[in-house]
Amino acid sequence: MSRRSIAPLLIGTFILRANGGAATIIFGFFLAQLALHTNAAITSLNVGLLAVAYYATELVLAPVMGSLSDRLGRRYFLIFGPLVGLIEVALIPFAPVQNPLPYFLCLRLIAGTSAAMTTPAVLGYLADYTSRDRSSRMRVMSFFELATSGGIAVGVVLGGFAWDHFGRFAFALIAALYLVVVLCMLLAPKIMQVIEQGNLRAVGLRYWRIIRTPRLFIFIPAWICINALVGVWIGPLLTFILSKHSNNHSQLLMGSLSGPGAGHILSMVLGGFVLYFGLCLLFWAFFLKHIPRLNLMLTSITGIYLACIALAGINHLGVGNHALLLIWIPLLMVGVFAESSFAPSALAYLADISEDVAKDRGLLMGLYSIFLGVGQLLGNGFGGLFAKTWGFDGLIFLTMLLAFVALISLITLFKQERKLSYR
Repeated sequence: MSRRSIAPLLIGTFILRANGGAATIIFGFFLAQLALHTNAAITSLNVGLLAVAYYATELVLAPVMGSLSDRLGRRYFLIFGPLVGLIEVALIPFAPVQNPLPYFLCLRLIAGTSAAMTTPAVLGYLADYTSRDRSSRMRVMSFFELATSGGIAVGVVLGGFAWDHFGRFAFALIAALYLVVVLCMLLAPKIMQVIEQGNLRAVGLRYWRIIRTPRLFIFIPAWICINALVGVWIGPLLTFILSKHSNNHSQLLMGSLSGPGAGHILSMVLGGFVLYFGLCLLFWAFFLKHIPRLNLMLTSITGIYLACIALAGINHLGVGNHALLLIWIPLLMVGVFAESSFAPSALAYLADISEDVAKDRGLLMGLYSIFLGVGQLLGNGFGGLFAKTWGFDGLIFLTMLLAFVALISLITLFKQERKLSYR
């Protein structure tokens, strides 16, 4: 197996996620502008529906694309996936003024196809790369998550600035960066991959057997719920809620960024948040790689509840109580630090399971996209409903509910793992 650096792949992932972060911000502002200056009736529920269409497409196609990458080779999908994303981004500015929702839904289907082609191929590639050096797996997966979160952070910052300076022409910049991603994927080293040559029926039966294994089956609800939280907090819905003018004065954060220069402010706030999240991942990658995966995932649930308490305090800060920010902001940072341990631990856990099914790595790692798709589908769908009913508080309520379901799943899995260790 080649041990050349996988830096090109990680750089490509970084730029790809930066594109996603920037597109999320720009698309959210684009929708808010469309709702304000045209007769288009766009609500939080509509924004959630668009995200649902995206993740539903990724959910359906991810196992198919993952299986095809096992049979045809991953490089094809690493290269052509970003090109499909380029097509989607290039078409967004041409949305019709009247009844734009069907047009946007079609574009979300294209974007979901791009993600379904790329993500399982990247994760299958990383699992192949670390198959002979499992001690480095946690670190490699942490670097992948660092590239992901760092890319989103940079994209969020640039997205707001790009919108303020270029408006809808910012989509052209994102389209150009997709070409850079393709170049990075072309430069990624070739590695040894076990090519699956069996028939599709046999692959389907193995896939069903994999899903039914207790270690994975019990883990699924937790992974879905955590990905749902990503859909709630890192997506166009949050941008829409913060930037759309609101008459709800009881919640400080509703419409808090609806004034001039909102793109700059939102970019700095969200970009700083995601960048801090990335630094937390860097800590987990270097200092805690020997801690059991499940312990880290359980720690992350505690962090989620601490973050919810802090966000509720900020949202209901009241007049003249700004000194309380000295309590809420540090508490939020502690919560984010703890919850950041989940993603690399979960990916390493999936990669560990993939050792028993080397021929189906892409298909198994495609579960990442499936869980991501189901979770973000639920997160955006219910997020839009909760936000429409309770505003920003609705996002906090939904977060606490999802974290509780994830906690039950992880506790059950922890007990299952202990039983297996005693045998």
